[in-house]
Amino acid sequence: MTRHTLAIPVARCLVAALFLGSLLTPTVHAQAQAGPDGWHFTPLIESVISPPHWFTGTDGKVHLVYELLLTNALAVPVTVSTVEVRNADSAATLLHLTGAPLLAAMSIVTSLAPAVVLPTATVGVVLLDVVLESNKDVPAFVAHRVTIEPVSGLPAWFMSFTGARIAVDRRPPVVLGPPMSGPGWDAVGSCCDGPHRRTIVSIDGRRYVPQRFATDFNQLDEQNRPGVGDPLLAASFPTFGAPVLAVADATVAVAIDRYPDMRVGAAPEQLSPQSEGGNRIVLDLGDGRFAAYAHLQAGSVKVRAGDRVTRGQSMAAAGSSGTNGGPHVHFQVMDQPSLLFADGLPYVFDAFVLTGQTPPIAQMLRYFDTLEPVPISTENAGPRRNALPMGRDVVTFTVYRSAP
Repeated sequence: MTRHTLAIPVARCLVAALFLGSLLTPTVHAQAQAGPDGWHFTPLIESVISPPHWFTGTDGKVHLVYELLLTNALAVPVTVSTVEVRNADSAATLLHLTGAPLLAAMSIVTSLAPAVVLPTATVGVVLLDVVLESNKDVPAFVAHRVTIEPVSGLPAWFMSFTGARIAVDRRPPVVLGPPMSGPGWDAVGSCCDGPHRRTIVSIDGRRYVPQRFATDFNQLDEQNRPGVGDPLLAASFPTFGAPVLAVADATVAVAIDRYPDMRVGAAPEQLSPQSEGGNRIVLDLGDGRFAAYAHLQAGSVKVRAGDRVTRGQSMAAAGSSGTNGGPHVHFQVMDQPSLLFADGLPYVFDAFVLTGQTPPIAQMLRYFDTLEPVPISTENAGPRRNALPMGRDVVTFTVYRSAP
């Protein structure tokens, strides 16, 4: 009998033992830890939704951002205890998550609730934000060292594994002009956590994070109030009617203006490929990048598909179409001309002033309900260049048009 025919029943027995939680003999332990080609059994299946992307934030740091999917391959629940991101070439640890930080970054893929326990056959997602000192530190490949809590009947070596090398998208983010002008623009829900980042959609049998780097820009008035008057009316907010500007010389790929502005809290229309984002404009920036503006004011869209626009050109007005969360400018960059059927890509604005920071997004909701002045911290205020406004940032945009 050949080695090949002997290996088949051994492998079958080993898989059964691992996945049924049976006790393994020391001999089988040694064989399973590393096969002749260096492979070994793992309790979780690892993948990424898209290659890691990077940008520079208003904190002056480089952020390498992506999502790690972990599927429980065992017949019992498992608890993820540690996730490490390593430079796959140097083996240097770039990020170590355990305890409360891991819980905050991880959930079941279909839920927003923090969770590190994966029921059998369940997929978890770890939202990774690897902070680096400069773009020179962005690795070509990353790998992940994942550890789960002990599982009864399985050996200690089985609880940790290092996954495959993952290629990093090392292209720099696209540099853009401002999408609006003036002071008081609050970057609600911007990177690197929040409802945009956690919007993982399943389309045509694949997962996408189209809004990974999306921002909802809400303008505060001179007293840092989100609005004045009835908080259920779109016209009570200074954002409503603000000019929306082209961020670059570009071609209009999509221009939709057929949806009414909604009252705050009104029942939204069921999301579809036709209604995504309400009234919207998508610009083709070239090089496989598209910039989207959503929730534009009804009747305000001045451009049509195929038009050429120049940086700083007024294209529409901010509104509340397609959203019941109040008027705001939803802005994102992606690799397809769709707000949902696309991979979200990073971007930076070439120049703006960081004027302060608001409380965290969970605390901000009351201010949009009551329209009370928002407390602003000015500790890190100052000019920024080639950076992305991050969650809680309040910025002033100064506009200049492209040279004729």
